[in-house]
Amino acid sequence: MYAVAILDENALAAFRREHPWLDLAEDVQEISIYFDDNGGPTRLTAHAGGQDGTPTPVDAGRFGLEAILALIRFAPQGRPAVEDCPEEAEVRTILETLPILRGGAGTDELERERAARLEDAYQIVRQIAAAKFTDLLKSATDMRERERLQDAASRIPETLVSVDDRHKPMFLEVDLWRLVAVIRDEFSLPADYEMTPSIDDDLLGFPDKGPAAAPVMSDPVIQALFDLSPVAFSISSTGEKNSRYVRVNQAYLDLVGKTWDEIQNSEMVSSGVVVGSDARTRRLMLLDRHGGYTDEIAEIRGASGEMIPVQISARRLSLGGQLYDFEVLTRLSDS
Repeated sequence: MYAVAILDENALAAFRREHPWLDLAEDVQEISIYFDDNGGPTRLTAHAGGQDGTPTPVDAGRFGLEAILALIRFAPQGRPAVEDCPEEAEVRTILETLPILRGGAGTDELERERAARLEDAYQIVRQIAAAKFTDLLKSATDMRERERLQDAASRIPETLVSVDDRHKPMFLEVDLWRLVAVIRDEFSLPADYEMTPSIDDDLLGFPDKGPAAAPVMSDPVIQALFDLSPVAFSISSTGEKNSRYVRVNQAYLDLVGKTWDEIQNSEMVSSGVVVGSDARTRRLMLLDRHGGYTDEIAEIRGASGEMIPVQISARRLSLGGQLYDFEVLTRLSDS
């Protein structure tokens, strides 16, 4: 999986205005900058508009080193995205559908099934890694580099239990360590347990979680933090255009002057609460590249349309193989 910053025509127009001396060709309509698991840029691709309107690849090498470095620095102005190859998407499907304990019955059998599915996921990743090293070998011309790549490919662990931190550099080289780490972490943990609330939320006056929140709120600690904290919390699905509310607490509803029925499962921007802006794009980029951010200043919209200044800290967490964005919001003084 790659975190990608996509500079479209509007972003590139802004880049040309700010960097006129770099003479970025006008026919270039889109540039994509790919980042590895450490947040470092790994490659840059570009496309121009063809005569029939079909995008055609552009050799990014013609831009020159100064322009490429400037484009990388400009990446936060782009649209954040995540790119999976089909095989990686298959792995994520496995992670998102791991069996869950219900009532404690058949624990040993379920754990064996879970371990087998995680091993299947790792074997797919292993095949992806081997294919990527093969591609690197094809483009390597230096004999010493070819020998190094061949040695790395031969040392890919055969099973999930064989993976340890010594293999991190190897998987980082082919941008797979984050996926391997998630599989390994899931393997080291017991199966998720489907919790049955002992107290009805309706009796306590808490908003209905809805089915989408079930995997998120299965942890009783998270449940307690949400229900009892005076700080505004929200959990949402990931993405810029399709991030939706999964769960908020009463403090969040009080802050924005909304009811849960008004925003439940709504897309965050179209709900009228979250403000779509360059600052939001930057925050999403930080989540994509670094898994979180701290004390970012932002604005949200209240029920009457007023802008509310807030300070937001967020983390992207994996629960049951699914990624969610956790946000903590604190209202700032209007002064």
